[in-house]
Parts: sequence; C-alpha cells; structure tokens
Amino acid sequence: MVTEEKRDHILILCVDRDNDVGEKTKIQTPILDREANLKAATTLALTDPEEADANAMFAAIKLYDQLQSKDSKIEYHIATITGSSLGGIEADRKLASELENVLKIRPSSQVILVTDGFSDESIIPIIQSRTLITSIYRVVVKHSERIEESWALFFKYFKMLINEPHYSRFFLGVPGIMLMILGILLVFNQLENAGMALTFILGAALLVRGFGWDKKLSAIRFVLPPPERQLILASLSVGIIVAIVGSYQGVVNASKLVEKDAPYFWLDYYYWLQLSPRLISAFIISSIDLIIIGVMVALLGGFASYYIQKDPKKWQNLVGIIVAFWLRFILIESAFQLSQPDRPLTLWSPLVVMTFWGVLTTVTAVFFIYGAYKKLPPFRK
Repeated sequence: MVTEEKRDHILILCVDRDNDVGEKTKIQTPILDREANLKAATTLALTDPEEADANAMFAAIKLYDQLQSKDSKIEYHIATITGSSLGGIEADRKLASELENVLKIRPSSQVILVTDGFSDESIIPIIQSRTLITSIYRVVVKHSERIEESWALFFKYFKMLINEPHYSRFFLGVPGIMLMILGILLVFNQLENAGMALTFILGAALLVRGFGWDKKLSAIRFVLPPPERQLILASLSVGIIVAIVGSYQGVVNASKLVEKDAPYFWLDYYYWLQLSPRLISAFIISSIDLIIIGVMVALLGGFASYYIQKDPKKWQNLVGIIVAFWLRFILIESAFQLSQPDRPLTLWSPLVVMTFWGVLTTVTAVFFIYGAYKKLPPFRK
C-alpha cells in the first residue's frame, strides 16, 4: 500500500482570467476541492447558461473524477483561480496570488491546466515559474479558438492604433480633421464641396505619409516654431486657402452677369455703376460661406494656441468668432437687399433683425468677458 507521503500530488487547475466566476456568482476565489467547484460551476451555469467558464469548470470536475478513479497511487486536487475583469497586469497579479495560495493549501508537484481558450493560456508562464505543467486540457464550447485568437490580435492592434502616437496621428488625426471640416461645411450648407475638401485633405495626408515627409519634418524640428505657433500658422494657412477658394468662386459667379460685349470701365462707367450692386450681391452670395469658414478656422486656431499659452488674447479671438458668425448672415441679407433694391427695408426686415442680434450678441460677449476678466481671477488664469 502506498503511503500518503509517497503519493504524487497533481493539481487540476481551472483558470478564469477575466473573473466571470467571481463577478457573476459572488463566490470567493480561489475555489478548492470538488464539491466547491461543482457548486460554483452550477451557480455560474444557472446565472449565465452561455458562459464558457462554467463548461470549463465542469470539464475540470469530469477530468478529476476520471483520473481519481483510474490511479489510486496519485493524489489529485482540483481548484479554480480567477483574475480580474480589468485584464492585463492586474489580472496576472491576482492569478499569481491565488495560485500561490492554492499551492500552499494543496501542495502539488504537477499541474494539469484546464482552459476554455486562447486568453487564459497567458497564465502558462506564471504557473511554470512555480510548478510543472504536465498537460493542457482545452475546452472549446461556444466559440472557435481560431476566431478568439483572431479577435485577440485584432483588439491588440486596434489598441496600438489608438494609444501609440506614431500611429494615432494618422489613423485618428486625419479622420478627426475630416469630420471637423465636414461639420463646418454642414453648418454653412456647403456639403456639395465636401467631396473636394475631404479628397484634398486625405490626399495631402497620404502624400505626406507615403513620402515620409512627416519624418523629415520631425528631423528638422529645431528650426520650426513652438507647437502653439505652429497651430496658429497651420490654421491661418488653411483659413487663407479656404477664403481664396471662396473669393475665386465669388468672382467666377459674379463675372457671369457681365455681358460679353460690355464696355471698359473708363469708357462707360455709368454701366458699371448700375451693374455693381448685382455684381457685389452675386460675389457675396457665392463666396461668403467659404470666406467666413476660412476666417473662423484661423480664429479657432488662434484661440486654441492662446488657450495653451494662457494668453488673454484668446478672448479677442472668441469675440472675433462671434462677429464672423453674425457677419455671414448680415452680408447675405445685404446681398439680397442689393439685388432687390425695391424690397422695403423696415424694422422687421431680416437685415435689420440680423444686424440687431449680431451687435447685441457681440456687445454682450465683450461686456461679459471684460467683467469676468476683471472680477474673477480664475477666469483670468
């Protein structure tokens, strides 16, 4: 007869790295011995019948019963340890701690690892640093192991694209700029130009990235202005380009009103004087949206830069944005008035109403900012 001291001790270990057992059953882990594991597995299966960890625990119990009945010279133990729903280092530390507790209570020279898939096998190095793994028993229940591995790799690279600046600048920064431009165009009812604007931005980003110009620019960083100045220059450049495109569009549409055989200005200035209100109106209606967008982009870049520098000039830019916003509506109504001079101008005319609200909003913003700046130190900071 083999004595207890001479018998080998093998631990059948079930691993739940994301702690579904603990969170769904509220049972304290680690879980030792057959009856406790059977109770926990049953509770987990009743709580969530589709839970793979419950099937893994039942498989571990079945394996324990089979081995225990076959070989009486070996003492088998069964335990379930859990990690953390946070994953990563926190889960590994908890798994290591619970494994050490199990080995203190049930000393074992060997471990048979029971796992329900790819993610739980990350504990293998932790177990091997403390005891010997003689076998790994995989339980595939409601999902394919290959699919789970593919998803694990997908999320790994997805997190890398988000968290690592080297990749996030392109994969998050460029779509972010495109969405902002799309939103601005939507506000000013210029969605017909969205294709052109987004294609230009995406093409520029691909060109810079494809030829490695971003690395070359980073290599000559020492000659570039500080980041806050770069922000002002970038927004100002974009604003000027957009305003120039709007002006060109306005000139083209206004020129359509000029007759092909129109006289030169110095030959018949009266003709041009009569035509000038319609020309100005056509120019404003066709160009004002893009011009205002360009101005607001430049002002927003300046506001962001001054905000970073904690410069009070940011409030001037904020007032400028308010003025530019109302100026768009005032100029549009002025253009309609120029193109239709017979239209009566009353106190309730759109031009008068827009002018009133624009002036009122601007004056209110100026007084609010000035008063808060003088009376509230936190606002000044």
